[in-house]
Amino acid sequence: MTTLAALDPVLSGWRDGGRSKGDALAQPLVTNDHTDLVQRLLAGRNRRPDNNEVIEPYGYAAHWWNGGSDDNRPPAKLSIRIAGTSAIGLNNVTVDLPDQESAPCLYRLETAHHILQALLDIFDPDWGVWTNSDLRNKQKEPDRPTKDGRGYVLGKLIGHPAGWANFLSDSDSVKFDMALLPAGATVEHLGTGTLVLLGQDPANPPLRDVLQVRRAMGYEVAIQHTEPSQDVGASSASPAAPPVAPGTSVKPTDGGQSDPRRGTEMRGVPYPASNPDTNRSDAQRGNTAHDR
Repeated sequence: MTTLAALDPVLSGWRDGGRSKGDALAQPLVTNDHTDLVQRLLAGRNRRPDNNEVIEPYGYAAHWWNGGSDDNRPPAKLSIRIAGTSAIGLNNVTVDLPDQESAPCLYRLETAHHILQALLDIFDPDWGVWTNSDLRNKQKEPDRPTKDGRGYVLGKLIGHPAGWANFLSDSDSVKFDMALLPAGATVEHLGTGTLVLLGQDPANPPLRDVLQVRRAMGYEVAIQHTEPSQDVGASSASPAAPPVAPGTSVKPTDGGQSDPRRGTEMRGVPYPASNPDTNRSDAQRGNTAHDR
């Protein structure tokens, strides 16, 4: 919380929600005090609706808001989930950023990179992404008709979504095929994984490049989503940020400092004429950064 607040005032003032705006604004601010954080996670446990008994396997959760609204400053959200003993549980962090028009400072390349790097450093996830809802929808499987022909089954998003920033740790079962990354993609080798960035505009990565990263991760991409004319930007209405949902122990870049474990290279390869990839569905802990 301290690191995000230092990057931009929009990423400060985190608090629980409330039954009304006034009630929410009256909630005490989240601090980095250990006892305070533990109590908030304990309060976020799943409970049975009939007797309010804690459902231990489902773990813990916290959902915070920055106190922003349309009439004072841009709203942002942050969610943390910590799995319990359930095999279906996931550890993840999602930062939902305001849209670019409301908070353009967050989408400057340097600031966006700092946000992403902070989440990578602090949470050390297996995978992470900076994306938006429009891009995620373009990565879903196509809708298909039901067997009786009376309706449709909505397509799902298989595996890790792609976006402006894409991180895979060395321990993740999904790997980048470097030969399939789009031309101009920037590859950063971090201490515990690989970060792929697409272009200079975090809010508007080219759709074609995003889908090519999906191919490079081993997922099939629907033909109707590959047209260059279908490039999309940030949605106006979300993970986020995050940002992020990243995973490494690399410190956020600080003026004049460098990390010897980190290297950067540019990839310049043509798009493949065909796609031999197969679908994967992997569930690991992760970080998501969303631009709203």
